[in-house]
Amino acid sequence: MRRFIAVVFAVGGLAVGSLAAPARAGTPATQIIETLHEALIGVMKDADRLGYDGRYKTLDPAVRKAFGLPLMAEIAAGQHWKNLTESERTSLVAAFSRFTTASYATRFKGYKGERFEVLGEQPARGEAVVVRAQLVRSDGEIIPLNYLMRPFADGWRIVDVYLKGSISELATRRSEYSSVIGREGLAVLLARIDERIGDYARGRGAE
Repeated sequence: MRRFIAVVFAVGGLAVGSLAAPARAGTPATQIIETLHEALIGVMKDADRLGYDGRYKTLDPAVRKAFGLPLMAEIAAGQHWKNLTESERTSLVAAFSRFTTASYATRFKGYKGERFEVLGEQPARGEAVVVRAQLVRSDGEIIPLNYLMRPFADGWRIVDVYLKGSISELATRRSEYSSVIGREGLAVLLARIDERIGDYARGRGAE
């Protein structure tokens, strides 16, 4: 686990733009990303009719299939994970999963001709790979997205997303979650996660 956590927080510094190989059609890791992108474009195009609740319900199974949410929640808890009871771990994984879906339902709430492109795969340490992609806006703006993925017993899953190519979402979660658990306890963290999800549902912004 420690070795894999090191991989998670090291990938953002790699020069993936020059090292990635072209994406191969049918590569299992790439297929996961393409399927997620299709789901996101779908809710974007139908965002107004669906509303937040509809986008959430539509994206939830796609998010749970694409992401290794239990492992991500464990990494986000940092050193405190080992001290949590089984019930507390289950509660944190559930809250982390709800938040992940909620954040996507909030971010992708309209369509203006955007498209996703998968650019290639790059091996990372161990069995992990980085799938390079980008979101291309209608005005030509390009937002790089690097997905760190690893194989699980039931297939490949995303374990981190690097926004703009280098900003680790999981590192951000780990900094916040570990700090709150350490200072105020898990119950406070869970309450804050649910409060933020409630804000998303009420249209009060996204990250």
